[in-house]
Amino acid sequence: MPGDFPLDPIVATFARYGLRKASMEDVAAALGVSRQALYLRHGSKGALIGWATKALIDASLAAALASIEQPAKTLADRLVDALDAWVGRHMAALHASPHGVEIVAMLQRDPSDAVRTAERRLVAAMAEAIRLSGPGSAVARAGSMAQALCWTSRGLVHAVPDHASFRRQMEHIVGALVAR
Repeated sequence: MPGDFPLDPIVATFARYGLRKASMEDVAAALGVSRQALYLRHGSKGALIGWATKALIDASLAAALASIEQPAKTLADRLVDALDAWVGRHMAALHASPHGVEIVAMLQRDPSDAVRTAERRLVAAMAEAIRLSGPGSAVARAGSMAQALCWTSRGLVHAVPDHASFRRQMEHIVGALVAR
């Protein structure tokens, strides 16, 4: 099955060469397998990119949802952790890659159904957390707040120089929205 290959070397190869220029041979070399093995599993480079994108989205969503389910943390901390798991943790790789802009542009221009579905699930989970734990003024607008926080986190990735700045800014923004 496609999951037999580790995701990190695949993502690193596409980040290094770009989506268009990376070849199946480059990916196979990074994985230590034959090009034929990749084609047997995925059929095409497009299918491999699709699988890797979905696997990355699934892993990010799972980490984000797990962050929301941390009862010992404050609501603000849980929301920041979730947004960091969703987009913030990818910042360094995108900024380090000479093809980061190309990858982001592709996802923004034509986000896959997987991206849209995952973000809807994250927004719903964040909204529920706000409804259950937020201050009274936030409860009525929990869905709008959650969506705005997701959009803000995606934009902030491009507006700040590093991951630490991303965390600080998200803490400030989330804190202002869910302050009691």
